[in-house]
Amino acid sequence: MSDMIIKSANIINPYEEISGVHDIYIKDGKICGIDEDNTKLSSPIIIDADDCFVCPGLIDLSARFREPGLEKDATISSESKAAVASGITTVCYMPDTQPIIDTPAQIKLVQEIFKNVDLCDVKILAGLTKNLDGERLSPMSELKHAGAIAFTNCFNPIKNSLVLRRIMEYASGLDITIFYQPQNYHLSNGGCVHEGKLSNKLGLPGIPSAAESVAVAEAISLSKLTGVKLHLCRISCAESLMLIENARAQGIEVTSDVAIHQLFFDENVINDFNSDYHVIPPFRTNEDLISLRKAISTENISAICSDHQPHNADARQVPFSSTLPGISSIEVLLPLLMELVDDGIIDIHKAIEKVSSIPSKILNIENRILKKDASADLCIFKREEWVFDTDNSLSLGQNNPFLGKKFSTQVVSTIRNGKIVYQKK
Repeated sequence: MSDMIIKSANIINPYEEISGVHDIYIKDGKICGIDEDNTKLSSPIIIDADDCFVCPGLIDLSARFREPGLEKDATISSESKAAVASGITTVCYMPDTQPIIDTPAQIKLVQEIFKNVDLCDVKILAGLTKNLDGERLSPMSELKHAGAIAFTNCFNPIKNSLVLRRIMEYASGLDITIFYQPQNYHLSNGGCVHEGKLSNKLGLPGIPSAAESVAVAEAISLSKLTGVKLHLCRISCAESLMLIENARAQGIEVTSDVAIHQLFFDENVINDFNSDYHVIPPFRTNEDLISLRKAISTENISAICSDHQPHNADARQVPFSSTLPGISSIEVLLPLLMELVDDGIIDIHKAIEKVSSIPSKILNIENRILKKDASADLCIFKREEWVFDTDNSLSLGQNNPFLGKKFSTQVVSTIRNGKIVYQKK
């Protein structure tokens, strides 16, 4: 681990704390000083950031790298390279691998693979129920002791409200957070797109907004009853936002996130049956899109994530409704976020806060802010036009509607614990 000086860095910090142009001094994996070297650095690496911005390393609250078990789609090695190329230094790893991450042994296996790859840090979310079956509670105490930072059932339904209550009571007793993907199993009824005039016109089974908002209302009510720490994942509609706003007004501590792609598309993108736009929750109405964009500047949407779900080309060679949902989006999280800044949707400091400091608070880990004695997890980026295409994509995922898109922000370097883990060629 080398000592380092980042010269003339234009710091973009959450809450506008220590922002503007400064020199950053790094020793032993930590920021040892800003504008002054409080320790004696030994032959430091000098990084000239004169035309660059520096922000805390990003935390992605939802990523699937497919390993173990689904290496035909992606691997921890390939997707970690894609993550750090977007300035991401910490990923929350979903448990729906093969086998499911619902035992201490599976947690240790994934941690060991990430350790050997040694690019980004991993925070593992273990299964809420055994084999994600929605019925049998997982051994949460053992899983927490093994290193699980939170629990989720992903999109596997918990059909019985009493089971969900018992799960929340158990998690509350352990003081651990539940990441809950709100979608009522019966109302969603096997749909694949937003239910409305367009789904009827195209003959595709729809998922009404009520499938999400009903599940949000139930989860909030049960969190109030049990006192569990509740994080609502991948919010997609205005009704859910209103429920979250009302809950927060009542003093119910609930957090939420939105996938970055939900801030760019509405239901009309499915008109030509392009399966790159098959996501769950589905893209909804233009009114929902506008509501989501407004909400990211408020506390009603706490964080923004990539919801990275890579698939190989074969997963798309079937009719739209039979394709696997999801977008391979981890590489474009920061460029898309900066596009929202450029469009005046969100302030740049608040944008960085949504992918760094607030996620760190949700996970109850070290606050991701650039200051003295903080871990040296940094993203260095610059304003420079480039085109995202198959030649510069590092993810093995072939499912990406952003391929061919021109961006105005590009990551130059990513530093994790004082070590350069990505450098633009």
